[in-house]
Amino acid sequence: MLIINEDSITAIRHKLDDLEKTREVVSDVEKMLEIKEALLWRSEVIAPCCGSLCSIASRLTHEVGILEDTLAALKNGDRTRATHLLEEFLVSWRKAVNANLPNRNIVDLKS
Repeated sequence: MLIINEDSITAIRHKLDDLEKTREVVSDVEKMLEIKEALLWRSEVIAPCCGSLCSIASRLTHEVGILEDTLAALKNGDRTRATHLLEEFLVSWRKAVNANLPNRNIVDLKS
């Protein structure tokens, strides 16, 4: 089970420093993408009025885009771009947490 939090995002980003862990990073990004896509679907389909009121759908759409681009970069062997995108994702995640958006339902806020 993957919990998307600052530690897990940072750990995935650090795995990029090891060429042998590329498949593991791809798998982790795919899991994060699956989680974010499910949340996006819920915000758009199940509760469209609530999703638009809090900009939840737009934030999740942005995060999904970052993760899709990260996955594409990894599959194309562009580790530098993938690293940059994971750092961008972390910034976006932090903004969501600080804005008290529903990312909290998959976030471990121990820190």
